[in-house]
Amino acid sequence: MAFHGNGGSNMANGMASSDIINFIDNQQFLELVLGKQSYDSTEEEKCSVNDLLQITNNIFAEAIPPVKTEGDTRKVGMGVSESIVPSNISHLIKWIGCQMTCEVTHGKDLEERLLAIFLKLSSYRRTTQVALVLAALALQYGEFWYISEAPFTPSTGVLKGLSALKKKLISDENKKVAITPFNKVVNDLLELTTRLLDLYKLVNERDRKPVPELVKTGRTIPRWSCETIITILATGNFFARLTDVNYKFEERDLTRLTSSVWERKRAVLTAVGACEKQIARMEYQKYVEKVRVPVDIVDFLTRMIAVKFESFRNKNVLLIISDLKISTDDITTLEIVHNYTKGRLNKKYDSNDGFGQFLTEKETLYELVWVPVVDAKHDNKEELQKFKSLMPWAFRVNPLKMNEWAATYIKEEWHFKRETMVVVLDSLAWVENTDAMPMLRIWGTDAYPYTGTESTHPWREPRNWVQLVIKEPIVSPETSDAIRRTEYTLFYGGTPATNTAEVTGKIPGLRVVHIENMKRFFIRLRSCLICRLQALQILKPEIEPLNDRDVSELCETYKACQEGGFAILTEGSDLSMLHVGPFDTTWKQFTNLIAQGGRINLAEVFKKKNNNVQERSACVHVYIPDYTGLGDLRCPFCSQFMRYDLSFRCCHSDSN
Repeated sequence: MAFHGNGGSNMANGMASSDIINFIDNQQFLELVLGKQSYDSTEEEKCSVNDLLQITNNIFAEAIPPVKTEGDTRKVGMGVSESIVPSNISHLIKWIGCQMTCEVTHGKDLEERLLAIFLKLSSYRRTTQVALVLAALALQYGEFWYISEAPFTPSTGVLKGLSALKKKLISDENKKVAITPFNKVVNDLLELTTRLLDLYKLVNERDRKPVPELVKTGRTIPRWSCETIITILATGNFFARLTDVNYKFEERDLTRLTSSVWERKRAVLTAVGACEKQIARMEYQKYVEKVRVPVDIVDFLTRMIAVKFESFRNKNVLLIISDLKISTDDITTLEIVHNYTKGRLNKKYDSNDGFGQFLTEKETLYELVWVPVVDAKHDNKEELQKFKSLMPWAFRVNPLKMNEWAATYIKEEWHFKRETMVVVLDSLAWVENTDAMPMLRIWGTDAYPYTGTESTHPWREPRNWVQLVIKEPIVSPETSDAIRRTEYTLFYGGTPATNTAEVTGKIPGLRVVHIENMKRFFIRLRSCLICRLQALQILKPEIEPLNDRDVSELCETYKACQEGGFAILTEGSDLSMLHVGPFDTTWKQFTNLIAQGGRINLAEVFKKKNNNVQERSACVHVYIPDYTGLGDLRCPFCSQFMRYDLSFRCCHSDSN
């Protein structure tokens, strides 16, 4: 079935863009066009698609008007079209442009006209045909706006069109409904053509057999190319009518054109994305296969990050992984770990009798390597400059020079999620600890050798978690000294400082300490909870984690931090735990005790409360930080598996 123009003597009635768009859905016409391809490599070689697309892009970039106010003196840096389009294809491009504009006034059969265009292009590849037609649109569009900046150019027809268009642009409303949306169509067509050419390269520059998506997509490129050509022709015709004095603008025509271009672009972008994703996954799997069979630590690091550390042979490595915004507290912790080894080394050397340098195993087997993981599109030069000055005592890997798949490997294999982590590797590149950073924050050098195994884990002996979390610099040295001489200490934070004189004056031996730096406290609390959970998995795998007293208390504190403020009541200089809970609830208990009068024994009061808590049968709602190795948890009261709920916190929520 053929679609025909309406005939007539003017542009609007000759080749309406709305009629052209109908051919996109005309399967009979598309099959006819697809069967008329007569590719000629000699003709194809005359046209450099990349150069042509660059020229087209430049024309559009300078020609698309900003639609400014009257009197704007913006200059368009373009020359005459013949001087920028290669001469061997300029005649063809100008001819295509005529089919979109001037010759349609003869009212010839529309299908015949479209077939003539496709026949003229048939010796070129389908994607090259798209680039040629887009170049014709660019010249038509660019020439119009170029002449609008040079009104004395002798081109009567264009000047009439320019005059008509400028009248339509007088009101802001017309700018909004006509020119601005049309510029969006032009930009979309440029992106559509560019991505279509990218898709062709993906399909034809690789072996398609192992990539099924390429085979599927390769079969659709010819049809997409034909549809895109029809859409470009419709766009050129619409612009020609838009600049015609006798044409009455119809917003529905532009809406339909916009929709057609957007649908084509979406389909192509989706296909390109699917192909690129499948190809990238294959390349990544090849990378993983290489990384998983190293000879030793030197070979592993060479394969993983493309940096060779020859001096690392027979050494263990602490691989520091972070983004470029690693915290100063973490840097301090890691420097202490680094200096611990170096300090012992110097002392051992000084005490030698002169028979050569004697080194212990601990002193020689560790190296620290910092691998910052940044976005592939990262271009923050200031942060990269700062990176060069951070942790000078560690081996630093330039994130822009390491293997392109290293960041993906770190995220997928070790579950890196922006928070600093330390992967412990032995001399044969076996992973001994997927993340020792929580352990290092809490135990520091006492965590050596940082593997967290049953024989080396620092929590293999009973420890008071309050002492591990609340220490300098969480509290000042003066406060630490005072606590040692205090019978009871109430720590609280996550809420503004409270006037405590009324309570401390009525309860002898009670000291109240406000934790001001909640961000630092929260990180230590979180790290301690992770350490305890990891320790149970290693040291007591038969125990359900939430039945462990330390885990239970840490979870209570962690939850209170999330919900408005915590309170921890301890007894004696060793900070034995008496109570933990929300600050508001705890403070109310204190005021109620005072109101009751009489002698107050905090140890007795909160001992009874703790007993009552253990006897309750209600199930619990706990907050657990996500970490590598976190398994299923059972409710300590009903023994059912607990449901996981995700919660995302902004870093600012940890600040004061």
